[in-house]
Amino acid sequence: MDDDLILLETLQELLAAEGFTVTPASSGEEADERLKEAHPPYDLVLTDLVMPGKTGMDVLKAALARNPSCTVLVLSGYGTVREATEAMDKGAYGLVNKPLQLEAFRQTLRRIVERAQLIRERDDLKARVRELEDRIGRLEAIQGRMEMLAQRMDPRTPEAGSLQLLKDLRARGILDQERFDSARKALLAGWKP
Repeated sequence: MDDDLILLETLQELLAAEGFTVTPASSGEEADERLKEAHPPYDLVLTDLVMPGKTGMDVLKAALARNPSCTVLVLSGYGTVREATEAMDKGAYGLVNKPLQLEAFRQTLRRIVERAQLIRERDDLKARVRELEDRIGRLEAIQGRMEMLAQRMDPRTPEAGSLQLLKDLRARGILDQERFDSARKALLAGWKP
């Protein structure tokens, strides 16, 4: 987002050439509207720091509020060191001075792409860990119920002897784990306390 239309067009072309899908905005208010409308939220936002109306700091806050993993790159030609430091403190990924050094800017974009990939991988791994933790919880609950059933079984009943026989066959390698589990479930399903 930038209020300099020539720079906005140049950035749009450069980003498109680097493989980005670009949604331009020429003011802070327009950027704010686009951030609100975006589904899914943007992964990358470029904003000029100093503009009339809503500033780059406003855009930075709005982008991070919509997507805390968003990478926000702040462009500054007139901003002070204090404003640039404040932008970084509020979560901006980096600051690029205007006029742009195109090759340095391209390198920054490539680092941003790598960062976005790492964030996606991190989020995917976190989701997978949560899924595995849920699965472990369900399996532990099942195991607990199975142990309670086994404790309630009278060791003199035919089911208890059959369960011990299954365990012995598994221990000697005659039954693999899948067949053991299947036979044990069938045995316990037929048992009446």
